[in-house]
Amino acid sequence: MSVRPDIAAVFPRVLGLLRETEDVVVERPAGGSHPAWAQRRGWADWLLSLSDEQVHEAEHDPAGWLAGQQCAPASLRALAAGAADVSAPWGEGRDPSARTLERHVKRRKQVQLDAFAGVAQRQFAGVTRVVDLGAGHGHLTRALARALRPEETLGVDWNQARVARAIDLAGVEGPRFVHADGSDGDGLTLRPHDLVVGLHPCGDLGDALVSRARDARAHVLAVSCCFQETAAAARGALSAEGKTAGFTVPKRALGLANLAPVSFEGSGSLADKRAWRESRLALRLLLEARGLYVEPGAEAQGVPKDRLRQGLEVVVALSLAARGLPPATAAEVAAASTRAARAHAVDARMALPRHALARVLELAIVLDRARLLDESGWRTEVVPLFSARTSPRNLAIVAAAPG
Repeated sequence: MSVRPDIAAVFPRVLGLLRETEDVVVERPAGGSHPAWAQRRGWADWLLSLSDEQVHEAEHDPAGWLAGQQCAPASLRALAAGAADVSAPWGEGRDPSARTLERHVKRRKQVQLDAFAGVAQRQFAGVTRVVDLGAGHGHLTRALARALRPEETLGVDWNQARVARAIDLAGVEGPRFVHADGSDGDGLTLRPHDLVVGLHPCGDLGDALVSRARDARAHVLAVSCCFQETAAAARGALSAEGKTAGFTVPKRALGLANLAPVSFEGSGSLADKRAWRESRLALRLLLEARGLYVEPGAEAQGVPKDRLRQGLEVVVALSLAARGLPPATAAEVAAASTRAARAHAVDARMALPRHALARVLELAIVLDRARLLDESGWRTEVVPLFSARTSPRNLAIVAAAPG
Protein backbone atom coordinates (compact mmCIF):
# COMPACT_ATOMS: atom_id res chain seq x y z
CA MET A 1 0.00 0.00 0.00
CA SER A 2 1.24 3.52 -0.81
CA VAL A 3 2.28 5.72 2.09
CA ARG A 4 0.41 8.99 1.83
CA PRO A 5 2.67 12.00 2.35
CA ASP A 6 2.05 14.75 4.84
CA ILE A 7 -0.43 17.34 3.54
CA ALA A 8 1.94 20.23 4.23
CA ALA A 9 4.66 18.47 2.23
CA VAL A 10 2.68 17.53 -0.87
CA PHE A 11 0.40 20.57 -1.22
CA PRO A 12 3.21 22.87 -2.52
CA ARG A 13 4.17 20.25 -5.13
CA VAL A 14 0.58 20.01 -6.36
CA LEU A 15 0.25 23.80 -6.51
CA GLY A 16 3.56 24.08 -8.35
CA LEU A 17 2.48 21.61 -11.01
CA LEU A 18 -0.79 23.47 -11.56
CA ARG A 19 1.03 26.80 -11.72
CA GLU A 20 3.24 25.45 -14.53
CA THR A 21 0.21 24.13 -16.44
CA GLU A 22 -2.37 26.80 -15.72
CA ASP A 23 -2.99 27.41 -19.43
CA VAL A 24 -3.61 23.70 -20.04
CA VAL A 25 -6.14 23.54 -17.21
CA VAL A 26 -8.00 26.67 -18.28
CA GLU A 27 -8.18 26.24 -22.07
CA ARG A 28 -10.39 23.30 -22.98
CA PRO A 29 -10.11 21.77 -26.49
CA ALA A 30 -13.44 22.31 -28.18
CA GLY A 31 -14.89 22.05 -31.67
CA GLY A 32 -11.79 20.59 -33.32
CA SER A 33 -9.51 23.54 -32.60
CA HIS A 34 -5.87 23.22 -31.58
CA PRO A 35 -5.40 24.81 -28.13
CA ALA A 36 -2.77 27.51 -27.97
CA TRP A 37 -0.93 25.62 -25.23
CA ALA A 38 -0.58 22.51 -27.43
CA GLN A 39 0.90 24.51 -30.29
CA ARG A 40 3.13 26.63 -28.05
CA ARG A 41 4.61 23.56 -26.38
CA GLY A 42 5.02 21.65 -29.64
CA TRP A 43 2.60 18.85 -28.69
CA ALA A 44 -0.11 19.26 -31.34
CA ASP A 45 1.43 17.24 -34.19
CA TRP A 46 2.30 14.29 -31.97
CA LEU A 47 -1.15 14.20 -30.39
CA LEU A 48 -2.82 14.32 -33.81
CA SER A 49 -0.69 11.37 -34.94
CA LEU A 50 -2.25 9.02 -32.36
CA SER A 51 -4.49 6.24 -33.63
CA ASP A 52 -8.02 5.68 -32.31
CA GLU A 53 -6.76 2.60 -30.48
CA GLN A 54 -4.03 4.60 -28.76
CA VAL A 55 -6.48 7.33 -27.75
CA HIS A 56 -8.92 4.78 -26.31
CA GLU A 57 -6.11 3.10 -24.38
CA ALA A 58 -4.86 6.45 -23.06
CA GLU A 59 -8.29 7.51 -21.80
CA HIS A 60 -8.18 4.83 -19.08
CA ASP A 61 -5.17 6.54 -17.44
CA PRO A 62 -4.05 9.66 -19.35
CA ALA A 63 -1.19 10.59 -17.00
CA GLY A 64 0.25 7.09 -16.76
CA TRP A 65 -0.11 6.39 -20.47
CA LEU A 66 1.45 9.66 -21.64
CA ALA A 67 4.33 9.30 -19.18
CA GLY A 68 5.18 5.94 -20.71
CA GLN A 69 5.30 7.07 -24.36
CA GLN A 70 8.98 7.35 -25.22
CA CYS A 71 8.21 8.91 -28.60
CA ALA A 72 6.12 11.69 -27.05
CA PRO A 73 7.61 15.19 -26.64
CA ALA A 74 9.85 15.26 -23.56
CA SER A 75 7.95 18.14 -21.96
CA LEU A 76 4.65 16.26 -22.32
CA ARG A 77 6.13 13.13 -20.75
CA ALA A 78 7.47 15.23 -17.88
CA LEU A 79 4.09 16.85 -17.25
CA ALA A 80 2.34 13.47 -17.26
CA ALA A 81 4.98 11.88 -15.02
CA GLY A 82 4.62 14.71 -12.52
CA ALA A 83 0.84 14.34 -12.49
CA ALA A 84 1.07 10.58 -12.01
CA ASP A 85 3.65 10.97 -9.25
CA VAL A 86 1.76 13.44 -7.05
CA SER A 87 -1.51 11.53 -7.52
CA ALA A 88 -0.10 8.05 -6.87
CA PRO A 89 -0.37 8.05 -3.05
CA TRP A 90 -4.12 8.60 -3.38
CA GLY A 91 -4.67 6.09 -6.16
CA GLU A 92 -5.87 3.29 -3.91
CA GLY A 93 -9.15 2.85 -2.13
CA ARG A 94 -10.68 -0.29 -0.70
CA ASP A 95 -14.36 -0.95 -0.28
CA PRO A 96 -15.53 -2.24 3.12
CA SER A 97 -17.01 -5.71 3.38
CA ALA A 98 -20.53 -5.88 1.99
CA ARG A 99 -23.35 -5.37 4.47
CA THR A 100 -27.08 -5.78 4.17
CA LEU A 101 -28.63 -3.14 1.97
CA GLU A 102 -30.70 -0.57 3.80
CA ARG A 103 -34.15 -0.09 2.35
CA HIS A 104 -34.21 2.52 -0.46
CA VAL A 105 -30.38 2.44 -0.77
CA LYS A 106 -28.53 1.14 -3.84
CA ARG A 107 -25.52 -1.15 -3.38
CA ARG A 108 -22.95 1.44 -4.53
CA LYS A 109 -24.37 3.98 -2.07
CA GLN A 110 -24.39 1.41 0.73
CA VAL A 111 -20.66 0.79 0.26
CA GLN A 112 -20.02 4.51 0.71
CA LEU A 113 -22.22 4.65 3.82
CA ASP A 114 -20.41 1.68 5.32
CA ALA A 115 -17.03 3.28 4.62
CA PHE A 116 -18.11 6.49 6.37
CA ALA A 117 -19.45 4.55 9.34
CA GLY A 118 -16.24 2.53 9.67
CA VAL A 119 -13.98 5.60 9.75
CA ALA A 120 -16.35 7.46 12.06
CA GLN A 121 -16.34 4.58 14.56
CA ARG A 122 -12.55 4.38 14.52
CA GLN A 123 -11.78 8.11 14.61
CA PHE A 124 -14.75 9.84 16.22
CA ALA A 125 -16.32 7.43 18.68
CA GLY A 126 -17.87 9.34 21.58
CA VAL A 127 -18.95 12.49 19.71
CA THR A 128 -22.17 13.87 21.09
CA ARG A 129 -23.53 15.45 17.92
CA VAL A 130 -23.26 14.68 14.21
CA VAL A 131 -24.25 17.31 11.62
CA ASP A 132 -24.66 16.18 8.01
CA LEU A 133 -24.47 19.13 5.60
CA GLY A 134 -26.16 18.37 2.29
CA ALA A 135 -27.97 15.39 3.79
CA GLY A 136 -30.29 14.75 0.84
CA HIS A 137 -32.63 11.89 1.74
CA GLY A 138 -30.68 11.29 4.94
CA HIS A 139 -29.03 7.96 4.18
CA LEU A 140 -25.65 8.99 5.65
CA THR A 141 -27.33 10.77 8.58
CA ARG A 142 -29.18 7.60 9.55
CA ALA A 143 -26.10 5.40 9.03
CA LEU A 144 -23.99 7.52 11.37
CA ALA A 145 -26.79 7.75 13.94
CA ARG A 146 -26.76 3.94 14.10
CA ALA A 147 -22.95 3.62 14.05
CA LEU A 148 -22.07 6.30 16.63
CA ARG A 149 -25.26 6.63 18.68
CA PRO A 150 -24.61 10.30 19.51
CA GLU A 151 -26.95 12.34 21.66
CA GLU A 152 -28.13 14.17 18.53
CA THR A 153 -27.86 13.57 14.79
CA LEU A 154 -28.94 16.41 12.51
CA GLY A 155 -29.36 16.33 8.74
CA VAL A 156 -29.33 19.64 6.85
CA ASP A 157 -30.38 20.21 3.22
CA TRP A 158 -31.37 23.22 1.13
CA ASN A 159 -34.06 21.30 -0.80
CA GLN A 160 -37.36 21.22 1.09
CA ALA A 161 -38.65 18.17 -0.79
CA ARG A 162 -35.54 16.18 0.12
CA VAL A 163 -35.88 17.22 3.76
CA ALA A 164 -39.48 16.01 3.78
CA ARG A 165 -38.43 12.67 2.28
CA ALA A 166 -35.59 12.31 4.82
CA ILE A 167 -38.02 12.93 7.68
CA ASP A 168 -40.36 10.31 6.26
CA LEU A 169 -37.60 7.71 5.89
CA ALA A 170 -36.21 8.39 9.39
CA GLY A 171 -39.51 7.92 11.20
CA VAL A 172 -40.32 9.26 14.63
CA GLU A 173 -37.32 7.60 16.30
CA GLY A 174 -34.78 8.65 13.67
CA PRO A 175 -32.48 11.65 13.29
CA ARG A 176 -33.78 15.19 12.99
CA PHE A 177 -33.75 16.99 9.63
CA VAL A 178 -33.96 20.73 8.94
CA HIS A 179 -34.17 22.97 5.90
CA ALA A 180 -31.09 25.23 5.56
CA ASP A 181 -28.56 25.97 2.82
CA GLY A 182 -25.37 25.30 4.76
CA SER A 183 -24.05 28.86 4.48
CA ASP A 184 -22.97 31.01 7.40
CA GLY A 185 -26.24 32.92 7.43
CA ASP A 186 -28.63 29.97 7.46
CA GLY A 187 -29.30 30.05 11.21
CA LEU A 188 -27.55 26.75 11.91
CA THR A 189 -25.04 26.88 14.77
CA LEU A 190 -22.18 24.40 14.89
CA ARG A 191 -20.62 23.57 18.24
CA PRO A 192 -17.09 22.67 19.33
CA HIS A 193 -16.38 18.97 18.72
CA ASP A 194 -19.47 18.36 16.62
CA LEU A 195 -18.70 15.88 13.87
CA VAL A 196 -19.55 17.69 10.62
CA VAL A 197 -19.94 15.28 7.73
CA GLY A 198 -20.71 15.43 4.03
CA LEU A 199 -21.00 12.72 1.38
CA HIS A 200 -20.41 14.56 -1.91
CA PRO A 201 -21.42 18.10 -0.89
CA CYS A 202 -21.28 20.00 -4.17
CA GLY A 203 -19.10 23.02 -4.91
CA ASP A 204 -19.57 25.91 -2.52
CA LEU A 205 -21.12 23.65 0.12
CA GLY A 206 -17.87 21.68 0.38
CA ASP A 207 -15.96 24.91 1.05
CA ALA A 208 -18.58 26.08 3.54
CA LEU A 209 -18.43 22.76 5.40
CA VAL A 210 -14.73 22.94 6.23
CA SER A 211 -14.76 26.71 6.83
CA ARG A 212 -17.65 26.52 9.28
CA ALA A 213 -16.19 23.50 11.03
CA ARG A 214 -12.89 25.35 11.46
CA ASP A 215 -14.65 28.40 12.89
CA ALA A 216 -16.66 26.21 15.30
CA ARG A 217 -13.69 23.94 16.21
CA ALA A 218 -15.63 20.89 14.99
CA HIS A 219 -14.38 17.59 13.57
CA VAL A 220 -14.71 16.90 9.83
CA LEU A 221 -15.37 13.78 7.76
CA ALA A 222 -16.22 14.71 4.17
CA VAL A 223 -15.83 13.54 0.57
CA SER A 224 -16.08 16.35 -2.00
CA CYS A 225 -17.79 16.45 -5.39
CA CYS A 226 -18.90 18.67 -8.30
CA PHE A 227 -16.41 21.48 -7.71
CA GLN A 228 -17.89 23.50 -10.59
CA GLU A 229 -21.13 24.02 -8.64
CA THR A 230 -20.21 27.51 -7.45
CA ALA A 231 -21.89 30.88 -7.63
CA ALA A 232 -18.55 32.65 -8.05
CA ALA A 233 -16.69 33.29 -11.30
CA ALA A 234 -13.68 31.49 -9.83
CA ARG A 235 -12.81 29.39 -6.80
CA GLY A 236 -10.21 31.02 -4.59
CA ALA A 237 -8.09 29.30 -1.96
CA LEU A 238 -9.30 28.76 1.60
CA SER A 239 -5.95 27.98 3.20
CA ALA A 240 -3.32 30.60 3.96
CA GLU A 241 -0.80 28.61 1.93
CA GLY A 242 -3.13 28.43 -1.04
CA LYS A 243 -3.81 32.16 -0.86
CA THR A 244 -0.11 32.96 -0.69
CA ALA A 245 0.46 30.81 -3.79
CA GLY A 246 -2.39 32.57 -5.61
CA PHE A 247 -4.31 29.32 -6.12
CA THR A 248 -7.41 30.33 -8.08
CA VAL A 249 -9.35 28.31 -10.66
CA PRO A 250 -11.94 29.85 -13.03
CA LYS A 251 -15.37 28.27 -12.77
CA ARG A 252 -15.25 27.09 -16.39
CA ALA A 253 -12.19 24.95 -15.57
CA LEU A 254 -13.44 23.42 -12.31
CA GLY A 255 -15.35 20.66 -14.10
CA LEU A 256 -11.98 19.11 -14.98
CA ALA A 257 -11.60 18.11 -11.31
CA ASN A 258 -14.77 16.02 -11.64
CA LEU A 259 -13.53 14.05 -14.65
CA ALA A 260 -13.77 10.29 -14.13
CA PRO A 261 -11.54 8.19 -16.39
CA VAL A 262 -12.61 5.11 -14.40
CA SER A 263 -15.89 3.64 -15.59
CA PHE A 264 -17.53 3.28 -12.20
CA GLU A 265 -20.55 1.10 -11.51
CA GLY A 266 -23.69 2.31 -13.26
CA SER A 267 -21.94 5.13 -15.13
CA GLY A 268 -21.62 3.46 -18.52
CA SER A 269 -18.45 2.38 -20.29
CA LEU A 270 -15.78 4.74 -21.56
CA ALA A 271 -17.12 4.04 -25.06
CA ASP A 272 -20.54 5.22 -23.88
CA LYS A 273 -18.98 8.38 -22.48
CA ARG A 274 -17.23 9.11 -25.76
CA ALA A 275 -20.59 8.83 -27.52
CA TRP A 276 -22.21 11.19 -25.00
CA ARG A 277 -19.42 13.74 -25.41
CA GLU A 278 -19.80 13.58 -29.18
CA SER A 279 -23.57 14.11 -28.85
CA ARG A 280 -22.99 17.18 -26.68
CA LEU A 281 -20.51 18.54 -29.20
CA ALA A 282 -22.98 17.97 -32.03
CA LEU A 283 -25.62 19.84 -30.04
CA ARG A 284 -23.28 22.78 -29.46
CA LEU A 285 -22.40 22.92 -33.17
CA LEU A 286 -26.10 22.83 -34.07
CA LEU A 287 -26.79 25.71 -31.66
CA GLU A 288 -23.88 27.68 -33.13
CA ALA A 289 -25.26 27.12 -36.63
CA ARG A 290 -28.42 28.84 -35.38
CA GLY A 291 -26.40 31.73 -34.00
CA LEU A 292 -26.49 30.69 -30.33
CA TYR A 293 -22.99 30.39 -28.84
CA VAL A 294 -22.52 28.68 -25.46
CA GLU A 295 -19.48 27.73 -23.38
CA PRO A 296 -18.29 24.14 -23.83
CA GLY A 297 -20.13 22.08 -21.25
CA ALA A 298 -23.13 24.43 -21.09
CA GLU A 299 -24.81 23.19 -24.24
CA ALA A 300 -26.85 20.49 -22.48
CA GLN A 301 -28.44 22.73 -19.87
CA GLY A 302 -32.07 21.72 -19.50
CA VAL A 303 -31.35 18.12 -20.55
CA PRO A 304 -31.55 15.58 -17.67
CA LYS A 305 -28.37 13.50 -17.37
CA ASP A 306 -30.18 10.23 -17.95
CA ARG A 307 -31.56 11.55 -21.25
CA LEU A 308 -28.07 12.28 -22.58
CA ARG A 309 -27.73 8.53 -23.06
CA GLN A 310 -30.69 8.31 -25.43
CA GLY A 311 -29.05 9.60 -28.57
CA LEU A 312 -28.49 12.86 -30.41
CA GLU A 313 -32.06 13.28 -31.66
CA VAL A 314 -33.44 13.13 -28.12
CA VAL A 315 -30.77 15.48 -26.75
CA VAL A 316 -31.34 18.04 -29.53
CA ALA A 317 -35.12 17.93 -29.12
CA LEU A 318 -34.94 18.46 -25.35
CA SER A 319 -32.34 21.22 -25.57
CA LEU A 320 -34.15 23.22 -28.22
CA ALA A 321 -37.47 22.88 -26.38
CA ALA A 322 -35.84 24.03 -23.12
CA ARG A 323 -34.51 27.10 -24.95
CA GLY A 324 -37.83 27.83 -26.63
CA LEU A 325 -36.39 27.20 -30.11
CA PRO A 326 -38.07 25.46 -33.07
CA PRO A 327 -37.37 21.73 -33.49
CA ALA A 328 -34.38 20.70 -35.60
CA THR A 329 -34.76 19.25 -39.06
CA ALA A 330 -33.27 15.88 -39.97
CA ALA A 331 -30.76 17.69 -42.19
CA GLU A 332 -29.65 19.93 -39.30
CA VAL A 333 -29.08 16.95 -37.01
CA ALA A 334 -27.18 15.03 -39.72
CA ALA A 335 -24.92 17.99 -40.52
CA ALA A 336 -24.15 18.59 -36.84
CA SER A 337 -23.43 14.89 -36.31
CA THR A 338 -20.96 14.77 -39.21
CA ARG A 339 -19.12 17.89 -38.06
CA ALA A 340 -19.03 16.62 -34.48
CA ALA A 341 -17.47 13.29 -35.45
CA ARG A 342 -14.59 15.07 -37.19
CA ALA A 343 -14.12 17.63 -34.42
CA HIS A 344 -14.38 15.09 -31.63
CA ALA A 345 -11.55 13.04 -33.10
CA VAL A 346 -9.31 16.11 -32.76
CA ASP A 347 -10.66 17.09 -29.33
CA ALA A 348 -10.11 13.60 -27.90
CA ARG A 349 -6.42 13.77 -28.82
CA MET A 350 -5.86 17.34 -27.72
CA ALA A 351 -7.63 16.73 -24.41
CA LEU A 352 -5.22 14.02 -23.21
CA PRO A 353 -2.67 16.37 -21.56
CA ARG A 354 -5.48 18.26 -19.86
CA HIS A 355 -7.17 15.08 -18.68
CA ALA A 356 -3.83 13.95 -17.23
CA LEU A 357 -4.20 16.87 -14.79
CA ALA A 358 -7.75 16.06 -13.66
CA ARG A 359 -6.83 14.19 -10.48
CA VAL A 360 -4.16 16.80 -9.73
CA LEU A 361 -6.75 19.59 -9.82
CA GLU A 362 -9.16 17.60 -7.65
CA LEU A 363 -6.36 16.84 -5.21
CA ALA A 364 -5.37 20.53 -5.06
CA ILE A 365 -8.89 21.59 -4.07
CA VAL A 366 -9.28 18.82 -1.49
CA LEU A 367 -5.82 19.50 -0.04
CA ASP A 368 -6.59 23.22 0.11
CA ARG A 369 -9.65 22.45 2.24
CA ALA A 370 -7.67 20.03 4.39
CA ARG A 371 -4.78 22.52 4.73
CA LEU A 372 -7.20 25.13 6.11
CA LEU A 373 -7.84 22.78 9.03
CA ASP A 374 -4.24 21.58 9.23
CA GLU A 375 -2.97 25.15 9.58
CA SER A 376 -5.40 25.71 12.47
CA GLY A 377 -4.20 22.73 14.50
CA TRP A 378 -6.57 19.98 13.37
CA ARG A 379 -5.10 16.48 13.10
CA THR A 380 -5.83 16.06 9.41
CA GLU A 381 -5.36 13.48 6.69
CA VAL A 382 -6.75 12.91 3.20
CA VAL A 383 -7.53 9.30 2.31
CA PRO A 384 -9.37 7.47 -0.51
CA LEU A 385 -12.36 6.26 1.48
CA PHE A 386 -13.61 3.69 -1.04
CA SER A 387 -12.63 2.42 -4.47
CA ALA A 388 -12.91 4.51 -7.61
CA ARG A 389 -15.20 1.79 -8.99
CA THR A 390 -17.67 2.68 -6.25
CA SER A 391 -17.20 6.40 -6.86
CA PRO A 392 -14.25 8.25 -8.43
CA ARG A 393 -14.92 11.10 -6.01
CA ASN A 394 -13.48 9.19 -3.08
CA LEU A 395 -10.98 11.57 -1.40
CA ALA A 396 -12.03 12.03 2.21
CA ILE A 397 -10.89 14.74 4.61
CA VAL A 398 -10.63 13.19 8.07
CA ALA A 399 -9.87 15.93 10.59
CA ALA A 400 -9.99 15.85 14.38
CA ALA A 401 -10.33 19.24 16.07
CA PRO A 402 -7.77 20.32 18.68
CA GLY A 403 -8.45 19.27 22.24
